[in-house]
Amino acid sequence: MESRYTFTSRKFPARGTSLPPFEENNLAVHVGDDRDRVLANRGALADSLAIHREKLFFMNQVHGTTILEIDGASDANMVYECDGLITRTPGIGLAVLVADCAPGLLIGRSTVAAIHVGWRGLFDGIVEKALALMADEPFDVQIGPTICGTCYEVGDDLAQRAHARGFVVRPTFHSSVSNGARNTLDIPNSILGIVRAQSATQVLTAQWSGICT
Repeated sequence: MESRYTFTSRKFPARGTSLPPFEENNLAVHVGDDRDRVLANRGALADSLAIHREKLFFMNQVHGTTILEIDGASDANMVYECDGLITRTPGIGLAVLVADCAPGLLIGRSTVAAIHVGWRGLFDGIVEKALALMADEPFDVQIGPTICGTCYEVGDDLAQRAHARGFVVRPTFHSSVSNGARNTLDIPNSILGIVRAQSATQVLTAQWSGICT
């Protein structure tokens, strides 16, 4: 099947209907916005992508590693408590919501997946789990806007754990929270490192948008 992807913003693909403090294109029902306005924004997104509104699926993300499969019998009105969705059914759209966490898209010829990767998901293995589910076909990896490896300051304990796992950790001397040197965790490039290590022979392209939230 032919797959497409896009990353939304406050004003793309439409300005949306939400009122302050959720003005413009809010797609999240869990932040206190009026539910009907959020559903209208989601419907407008589906329309802009030429996807039936009942075929666009969102998650209630919990910083875990559960990845659920969506098929033609799945109900978009259900609450899917997970941090990843995967489908092999044409005509279905998968959405992942992020603030500073990373939206990861895995795009194959017959399988697509969308995952939500914060530091917990990164450490707990959601990237590896998603890659394993794509094991039967070549695929592309796209990482959307997320906090970058310069801005995401972490404490010494987390930095040491990340370094031990082979994730990308950088020293910085421009700390916003303390004097002196700190460390930053580079989530997008850590994801790309996992992709290269686990799925090098299957991945066609793997890239981050370069946009820091």
